[in-house]
Amino acid sequence: MISFLRERLQGIVAFSFLGVVALTFAFLGLPTFAQTFSVNEYAKIGKYSISQSEYFRSKTQVEENLRSQFGEGLNFSDPAIIDIVSNLTNNSIIEKYTLINFFDDLNADIPGTFIETELSKLEAFQVDGKFNQDLFKQYLINFNLTKEDLMEDFESDLKLSLAVSLLNATASSYDNSINQYLDILTERRSISFVELEADNVTKDFIADENEIKDYYNNNLEQFSIPEKRSFLVLDLDKSKMNLEISDLELEEAYNLFVQNLPDPEKRVSHIMIIRDNYSTDQEYQEKVTLVTNEIENAEFSDLVKNYSDDLGTRDTDGDLGFTNGEVFPAEFESVITGLSQNDVSSAVSYESNTHFLKVTEIKGLIEVALEDKKTELLNELQQIKFEDEVAQISSSLTFSNFNMEEAINFAESRNLELKDYAELSADDFPFNFENSSLLSTTEVNNWSSPLEIGFDNYSFAYVYDVKDKTYKELSDVRISVQEDVLEIKKTDYLNEIYASSNITILDKDALGELFEIDGFQVENFKGINRSTSLLSKDVVAQIFNDPDVGLIKKEITPKGLLLYVTENRIKGDYTNVSEEDRLAIVEESKRTNLQLAFNELRAKYSFDEKISVSNQFANQNL
Repeated sequence: MISFLRERLQGIVAFSFLGVVALTFAFLGLPTFAQTFSVNEYAKIGKYSISQSEYFRSKTQVEENLRSQFGEGLNFSDPAIIDIVSNLTNNSIIEKYTLINFFDDLNADIPGTFIETELSKLEAFQVDGKFNQDLFKQYLINFNLTKEDLMEDFESDLKLSLAVSLLNATASSYDNSINQYLDILTERRSISFVELEADNVTKDFIADENEIKDYYNNNLEQFSIPEKRSFLVLDLDKSKMNLEISDLELEEAYNLFVQNLPDPEKRVSHIMIIRDNYSTDQEYQEKVTLVTNEIENAEFSDLVKNYSDDLGTRDTDGDLGFTNGEVFPAEFESVITGLSQNDVSSAVSYESNTHFLKVTEIKGLIEVALEDKKTELLNELQQIKFEDEVAQISSSLTFSNFNMEEAINFAESRNLELKDYAELSADDFPFNFENSSLLSTTEVNNWSSPLEIGFDNYSFAYVYDVKDKTYKELSDVRISVQEDVLEIKKTDYLNEIYASSNITILDKDALGELFEIDGFQVENFKGINRSTSLLSKDVVAQIFNDPDVGLIKKEITPKGLLLYVTENRIKGDYTNVSEEDRLAIVEESKRTNLQLAFNELRAKYSFDEKISVSNQFANQNL
């Protein structure tokens, strides 16, 4: 299954922009753990920092794509699968920021107002086709984001979309080029050919003792026995650990959550008494007293019409609009904070004038009960405790010099599972490539650095024995060495046939008389085109790219030697291609042009060599 996956990696996540993607903005699927990791620098690629939430969004998308390709039965705890997911995630990040960097190189600026407008159009924030501020604020609260965080993330996705559009605009092919290509595709040929391999050589070769020894000595690594390591693995699996959360810890976390909830927006109306409208302080104070006496019993809107000196708001019942706590002067905001809906303040003095404030509407007031938030808070607190435990154990173990008994005692003292793996080569380690590399460099009687198995699973390996790499004796591998030497001699004989100028006809009997070969068949095909399934792709490419007719050609191939002759060529005709097939070719051409353009960008920016993913616990141990 793993080899099958590796063969089909290309295209699962890579080059998702081909065909001009209809971009679905990734942050709308943001998982809840983003609350904890939305701002830290988890990875870096060139000048761009990648938060852990962004990295794991890409990782989640990779896993979903793999499930859709290969079914729900994939085991994502399998080290080989973990390695595949890691490589694809990095590749996805590289592709994204290659395109974003391309856009940034153009020095094009996306206005903030445009970002806000496009952001408001997202379905996640719409009710009955209109932007809903409550949904927007709830989203920010759920993921502990500021508006600026969200706009920055959205701007990256806009850059990605615009970069794709720019590349797509340059990817079209001209009709003449397509017609010429279709003429080539529809050309038909009649051919004769034979593929010769070393097994077809019947010449009797002998491998002498010196040749056998030379081959063995020159290819010693072919007969190596790899280093074998014996080690104990300390497994830290969050699901198996006792991470109890006390009621006090839960309550403190809930209180912190409530404290960080954004203040609701309040709509405010006012009655304004302007001092300059009165000739004396007494007249001014009498007006203030009059409003004060009537304000508890009269309708506020009536008092606005009868007494407010603010002509600009008198006809709108004194409406000043909404405030989030930062719109009005501090003297107003400090009073508004303490007002509930329909509450009216006492007289507020500001710049020699007097105001009476009323809260007429409250938007975005969100009350989340502890019971509704409990599960999420417990998960976050357990994650924090898990990470602290990993960091503490890492600090105790990394680079420490334990003997075997001390290693076992350490695990038992913490009630942790310890597995023993005896004499395994690196290829057999139960880890992905990165973790296997760490284990391979760990000294005997030492613990490894933390091995990241998954988001909530880490391991430490204690190496207690190493058997160095050795080599098989020639006496043990003599037969296989002799077979390899004879194989080389037969291949060299095929090269002699390649260099021969005596071949004038492709006929089995004639070839058998000229050379010591047998067990082959000269094949003849009439009127085939490039799409034939009768020949391998390599043979098709070689024969159909050769313009000559009637000449016997020879070509060394990975299998051995190809002999062929094109006996007849029938010119292709693009008019015989259906419109459906033509459109498919046009799309394929566009994808190829996009691919070439992207490959140039990827080579130019070299992000493959500039991406680094940090081990979040490694720095804690320094």
